[in-house]
Amino acid sequence: MMRAASIPTIALAALALAGRAEARPLESELPPKRAACWERSYDAAHLAAHPRQKVGRIRLVHLPDDWKAEPSRGFFVVLYMNLRERVKATSDYDYQISGFCKPRGQGVHCVPEWEAGSWRIERGPGGALDIRNGGIIANPNPYDAEEIADDAVRIPAKPDDGVWRLMPATGACRIE
Repeated sequence: MMRAASIPTIALAALALAGRAEARPLESELPPKRAACWERSYDAAHLAAHPRQKVGRIRLVHLPDDWKAEPSRGFFVVLYMNLRERVKATSDYDYQISGFCKPRGQGVHCVPEWEAGSWRIERGPGGALDIRNGGIIANPNPYDAEEIADDAVRIPAKPDDGVWRLMPATGACRIE
């Protein structure tokens, strides 16, 4: 009698653990049903310490109401960025790259729909998100074609653009 009662209990516990194991990494930081934005503007001291870093400002945008997750492809994010020296002052960000992200280990791996590199998103220290650059090519913002633009910029990971540490953004997620 005691044994029969413990089997359903064990089965329920196993189901609960399996459900937790299937949760998408970074679900609280990039929720499936709520917009989330993360950003960083590097200050002069950081840029002086990393003289070959190309990115001076970066923002990760996740808008699940606009960009529905596709089970076979993952969920969608956009990285907007400015280089150290602004290219144009007519928009908030000069470059962008977007991609679909799928779980990989404790983070997610993101790739665009065209051959423009990849990046990984992981939890960083102190509530930050770390974006690990896999060598990306960012198109001018806005550029809607799913290919590399003639005036795209290559942003290799080495020497100083390997990891961008972002914090939750203030203000609206939308980029105009």
